[in-house]
Amino acid sequence: MIWVLSVLLYVHILGAIFWFGSGLMLQIVFIPALGTMPYEAQHPWLQALSANYSRIIGPVGGLTILFGILRGAFAGVFGSLNTPYGITFVIAFVLAIPVIILGARFIGPTAQKLAAAGSRDEVLALAKRISSYGRIEAGGMAVILALMVAMHAGY
Repeated sequence: MIWVLSVLLYVHILGAIFWFGSGLMLQIVFIPALGTMPYEAQHPWLQALSANYSRIIGPVGGLTILFGILRGAFAGVFGSLNTPYGITFVIAFVLAIPVIILGARFIGPTAQKLAAAGSRDEVLALAKRISSYGRIEAGGMAVILALMVAMHAGY
C-alpha cells in the first residue's frame, strides 16, 4: 500500500509542479516578453506555443487533480472528512474546481485567440487579458499549494 501511495503522491506532485510552474513561467516571463517583440516575431512564436502547450496542460491539470483524489482515497481521507486533514482536503478540492474552470473556460480560449491574433495591438490586448486571468489562477494555485503543505505537515 505504501508503494501505491508513494507513486500517487509522486505523480500528483510532478503534475502540480508542471501545471503551476508552467503557468508562472508564462505569466512572469513569456507574456511580458510579448510586449517587446514585433508582430512578425510574436505570431509564429505564439502559434508554436499554443499548439504544444494547449495539448499538454489540460491533461496534466486533470491528472494532477485525479491523482490527488486517488491519493486521498487510498490514504483513507474519505473516512475522516470531519478531521482537520479531511476538511483541508475538501477545501483544496473545492478550490481546485474554479482554478480548472478558469483555465479551461477563460485562459485556454484566450490563448487560442492570442495565437490567431492578426495584429500586434490585438496580441497585446489579449496578452493583458490572459495575464489578468493568470494572476487569479496563480493565486488560487498558491492557496491550494499552501493547503497541500498543511496537509503534508499533519494538519
